[in-house]
Amino acid sequence: MSGPSHVIRHALTSDAAGIAELLHGIGWFKAYESQTPAQNRQAVQTLLDHAHTEPESSLLLIAEDAQQHIHGYCAVHWLPIAVLQGWEGYVSELFIAEAARGAGLGQQLLDAATQAARDKGCMRIWLVNNRERSSYVRGFYPQQGWSEQAEMARFVLPLRTTVPS
Repeated sequence: MSGPSHVIRHALTSDAAGIAELLHGIGWFKAYESQTPAQNRQAVQTLLDHAHTEPESSLLLIAEDAQQHIHGYCAVHWLPIAVLQGWEGYVSELFIAEAARGAGLGQQLLDAATQAARDKGCMRIWLVNNRERSSYVRGFYPQQGWSEQAEMARFVLPLRTTVPS
């Protein structure tokens, strides 16, 4: 699970600041732009704490370098699907720092998530990718063997008045 200069591992609660810094540095998320680094760290810490109290429902992975800087993050969740009569994995987040893109970290994180889904006995694993993101444009997911499910529509119902993007 490691490349020449990075290790893929389970996220620890102590990784909150590094994950928050990674997500802020990507520059796509209003929630990270409108809060202080301490607020961002605390928000991620809360999520990590919850994930660690219920490890059977989620797997959080990071890619870190030899100096323990986080350059990638992936979250996968396990969902019971009655129509499949089994389980599926859902990759809700897969982000790589701009400076680390092209080094294979996305593939390594995705491979680790996929293997975890296989180990859990999942029937399938899926994710949503914004068609405007460079990963979609350059065909990252099809290159990894994933296929786009064009016949499906994604519907979202905001449950808060301010929804982080």
